[in-house]
Amino acid sequence: MIKRFSFDQFVRRTGGWSLIIMIAIVQLLSLFGAIPGLLSVRVNAEFEEGPLEAFSTIAPILILVTNLCLLAVSWWITPTARKRLEEYAAGTGKATVEDEFLAWREITSLNWRHAIAALFLTSTVIILPGFLISFAGGEPLSSAFQPNALTASDPVYILIGGLVSLVGSVLLSMLLIERFTLPIRLLLLPRDFETQLKGRSGLLLNGKFLALTLALIVIAVLLIAPIGYQHTVRVLYAEISSFEIFRGLQVQSILFSLLALLLGAGFSYYVAKSISSPIYDLIHTFNKIEQGDLTQRAPVSSTDEMGIVTVQFNRMVARLESLQSTLEQQVIERTKQLAATNEVGRVAASSLDPEQLLASVLPLFPEQFGYYYAAIYLLDPSGKWAELREATGEAGRVLKQNHHRLEIAGKSMVGTAIREQSPRIAQIASDEKQRLDNPLLPYTRSEIALPLMVGDRVLGALNVQSTREADFGPQVVETMKNMAGQVAIALENARLFQEAQQMIRELRTVHQQYLLEGWRGFAEENNKMEYHIGDEEEDTARKLEIPITLRDQILGEITLEGQREWTPDQQSLVDAVATQAAIALENARLVSESRQIAVRERMVAEINSKIWASATIDGVLQIVIKELGRRLNASSATIELNIDDTGEEA
Repeated sequence: MIKRFSFDQFVRRTGGWSLIIMIAIVQLLSLFGAIPGLLSVRVNAEFEEGPLEAFSTIAPILILVTNLCLLAVSWWITPTARKRLEEYAAGTGKATVEDEFLAWREITSLNWRHAIAALFLTSTVIILPGFLISFAGGEPLSSAFQPNALTASDPVYILIGGLVSLVGSVLLSMLLIERFTLPIRLLLLPRDFETQLKGRSGLLLNGKFLALTLALIVIAVLLIAPIGYQHTVRVLYAEISSFEIFRGLQVQSILFSLLALLLGAGFSYYVAKSISSPIYDLIHTFNKIEQGDLTQRAPVSSTDEMGIVTVQFNRMVARLESLQSTLEQQVIERTKQLAATNEVGRVAASSLDPEQLLASVLPLFPEQFGYYYAAIYLLDPSGKWAELREATGEAGRVLKQNHHRLEIAGKSMVGTAIREQSPRIAQIASDEKQRLDNPLLPYTRSEIALPLMVGDRVLGALNVQSTREADFGPQVVETMKNMAGQVAIALENARLFQEAQQMIRELRTVHQQYLLEGWRGFAEENNKMEYHIGDEEEDTARKLEIPITLRDQILGEITLEGQREWTPDQQSLVDAVATQAAIALENARLVSESRQIAVRERMVAEINSKIWASATIDGVLQIVIKELGRRLNASSATIELNIDDTGEEA
């Protein structure tokens, strides 16, 4: 078999002529298949001088004419195959599906179509003229027992030998064509598996084995049968001993039997090779695919059932490779989407400031997915407008400067998504009726708007636009929903955090006011709020002043004086003591205040019990004034009831 590299060079130099050159070589080699028939004619037929010279002169010419005619037939039945070889040699363009189909059908049917042409041309151009010459030049025989039967040039021997040569050469040419044109078939193999199957026109194994079996039987019978007839005539008329005739019959029978056996073995080897080679190629491909290499394809080296099996096998592997590639691509895309979702979640969780949150999250959409534009709209307090809060690119900057907003009830994908609380997708932006065309975004080809929802409440919408049509597939939409949900939750958390901070600040202010008023009243009730120990130092003494602070409110101060510099450890100790002192002082004030409240409540309860014990007005008035004067240490107390003329109390 010709090496692939050498054959490539050969085809690039000769183009479509490479196929004709191959056929010419095959026809030359197929002449060896005619040798058994020629030997049979040489052994069995006795040519006279005249017919022998005529046949010797005309036979080479007839063989040459036959081969030239066969080359012409090969040229005529392979136009598309030669055209594709010319294109391959020139390296120009790709063949159409129709050209691939026609070329594949021509090259797979070449061997049997060439064989039919060879049978017809050889039988009519070579065998028939030889038979006619032999028939016309010799004396016709009416019986095999005529005295001249031994030396007569019986045309039957010419016909039998010619048939043997014809069958042998045609069968050999079929096998050689299938073998020699294998590299060309591999070059012309269509890319589509359906075209490979539909365009295949080679003989099936059943036809090959049937043709081979019949051919071998015909060759064996036609080689051996004339020998017995010839020696029977010699026994009758030749002056040769029976032993010599038997010896000649034995030798010729053995030689022609061996010749038929060798011819059958050779043909059988080629047929077996045409079956075993594709099987070995399949096994070799199996082993590589088993190791995980799904790019391997078995060469379609046969045009019979093995070729069909190989094509089906290649198609199966191609589908597995496509499925694997699709799954790998889906895994890559899904991993990328999950990574983008995680990144959005991480960034969203890193900030509780809504403005900073939007500025950090929104650029991730163009970065992670390569989109053209992304924006986030939030509902205004009235719920009638979606205000642009953050957007990407120069268009986003201009829209933010212009305080861009969209009416919820108006014509826009953002308004529709918020109004319907469901995603709005435009795979082809120009076909979407509810889309508002923005002149600042002229390259938008597809768009999606997703509502930002927390529970049943809509906060706004996420709007993403792409320069590619149909760029939002089901998985991308699902990922976008998850990302929009994360953004909505982050915005809600940021809002709740801001509200909580505001409430904390208000509570802190109220508490500080309460503290200030409480200590101010306590100070008014207790004039002496200072405690001093030790002797006062000179002005050169080192002072340490630490404020007594409770919840950012200064209650007082601790002042220490000494001759040495105060160390950081000492300052830390005083700070800790001052903190604990502030808490203790506040607790003491609260206890004192609680005691006062308790005393007052008990006093009120005692007065109430005495009041309810009296059943007269005078008694009630006396009890009230006496108890209040006594408990409040008043020097004088008066109680009076005064009812005016209108009936209202004064």
